[in-house]
Amino acid sequence: MFMRTESEIIKSVLKYAETDDNVRAVIRTDLLPQREYLYLYQFCFIVNDLSKYEDDRVFEKCFGERILLFRGDKNYPEMFSNTKAHLMVYRDGITLVIHAMDCATFLQKYNGNDEHDNVWIGETYQKILDKDDLLPKIERLTETQTIFASAPTEEEFIGTCNEFWWVLKTFAEYTLRKELLSAMYYLNVAVRDLLNRMLCWHIYLRNEKSVDMGILNSNFEKHLEKDLYQLYEKTYPDADYEHIWQALDAVTELWRRTGKAVAEKRGFQYPEETERSMLEFIHKLQG
Repeated sequence: MFMRTESEIIKSVLKYAETDDNVRAVIRTDLLPQREYLYLYQFCFIVNDLSKYEDDRVFEKCFGERILLFRGDKNYPEMFSNTKAHLMVYRDGITLVIHAMDCATFLQKYNGNDEHDNVWIGETYQKILDKDDLLPKIERLTETQTIFASAPTEEEFIGTCNEFWWVLKTFAEYTLRKELLSAMYYLNVAVRDLLNRMLCWHIYLRNEKSVDMGILNSNFEKHLEKDLYQLYEKTYPDADYEHIWQALDAVTELWRRTGKAVAEKRGFQYPEETERSMLEFIHKLQG
């Protein structure tokens, strides 16, 4: 399979933008480290008439043989205010994303004022076309959204611990009732979100400096101690209920070890009595 090069993609995007009078500027936004099996090119188009990009066919024939169009703005309109988001996959293995927006919307995003901005979109920028000198110098080549530099207050720490034991109890109840989908949802969303928060605190406090956790905490393997990461792997079970209970044991051990480490670093008292009582409660439920 022939796959187009980066320079070919940039050339084709600029050719389209230069010949379309509606497009006034182009900013590239995918300037992240190269990842294997990821050939993604992402752009913001600053446009005069946004309504033109409501049409799903607007980019259909422009950049190759398109095999998938996903309209992010139609599925998640609250995340794409004044934006038409065309996420496209091409036969040769290229992924191309074009967010069409007006100048004010782009500057709000660039300046970090977009409440819905997130790690899926990224925040690296490089202006590659500006027909009217609409924009200031736009160049931000370092991704910072995945940088973690936060330590909990005592109130936040205790509140998170209490929430953890609540959702773990709920996970255990669904598991006991053999409601697999609900149990797995609680484990992999509600419980894991809190566990990941504690792990981020632990990693940050252990390093004593800001840490790049990666998109969706993909750098945990790099930053956690080897034995803790091996324990973290055990928190992902298959659909066998015995294995799900083993995952619960791994979750609680990992929580205890990292929670105590965070508490010690911050000078807090780890809530051991709450842990002991809640584990007794869960074990009684198990019979």
